[in-house]
Amino acid sequence: MTIEPGIGAGVRSPQAEARLDRAAASHLPVPMPDLADHAAVAVWRRAVHEAWGEDLGDPPHEHAEIAGVPCLTVGPRDAPVVVYAHGGGYVLGSAAVAVPITQALGRRLRVVSVDYRLAPEHPFPAALDDVTAVARVLAADGPIALAGDSAGGGLALAAARRLRDERLPVRSLVLLSPHLRHDPTHALSAAYLAGADADDPEASPLLAELAYMPPTFVQVDAGEALFDQAAAYARRARSAGVPVTLDVWLGLWHTWQYHPELPEAQRALSDAAAFVRRALESAPWSRR
Repeated sequence: MTIEPGIGAGVRSPQAEARLDRAAASHLPVPMPDLADHAAVAVWRRAVHEAWGEDLGDPPHEHAEIAGVPCLTVGPRDAPVVVYAHGGGYVLGSAAVAVPITQALGRRLRVVSVDYRLAPEHPFPAALDDVTAVARVLAADGPIALAGDSAGGGLALAAARRLRDERLPVRSLVLLSPHLRHDPTHALSAAYLAGADADDPEASPLLAELAYMPPTFVQVDAGEALFDQAAAYARRARSAGVPVTLDVWLGLWHTWQYHPELPEAQRALSDAAAFVRRALESAPWSRR
């Protein structure tokens, strides 16, 4: 598909215009229940995931279990490895929901997408523990990248900090519309934190000490609610000496990368994959 000049700088493709005409892209398809009612949350989650779509893609992702955590894997086995954390506000989402993103990244990378535990059934730090455990096993075999969208972006950053402190080789970080700091009054954040301190840098890695973090690619739309967090991370990381590429788009919406029919999503994820390959292609990597 030809990508039109100007896409990414405020000129939307016909596909993006059509999607905006159909519905507001950020709306949940099913009303949110009381998040203290775990049974209701489970029913709601199934309905949302059905509306969003869950499948294994084409070519299909493969099921794997790494460090006791279920994952989906895709991409050439001899390609650089990226550990991916899906979005969904820490309460929704799955590796299968994230297939549109991981499928695109998997054309050039070996993607391990983590089906981490979700709140409120499994509050902080369960999701972070799962992403870290998978990344730790893979990094023991050689340099890896970490990536994620929205809530998964925050998990990827926090997991990368843990592995940095363990001196394990995370060589690249990709954050797509990342959620990096919690507002404890927000329902999804409150469900995830379950009383934990919202300013704990493991929960809100925007507040963490960022020196010696890997080169980071941050992709965000200028009009979305999380733009300020993405820009603040870029400023803080650069001040700490971290190489950061802040890739700002105009006129789209939060995590537009989930829609493979959009030329904007295709180019955005191609750029993200190229960033990872540049960081890892000269280093050995896992062939797990």
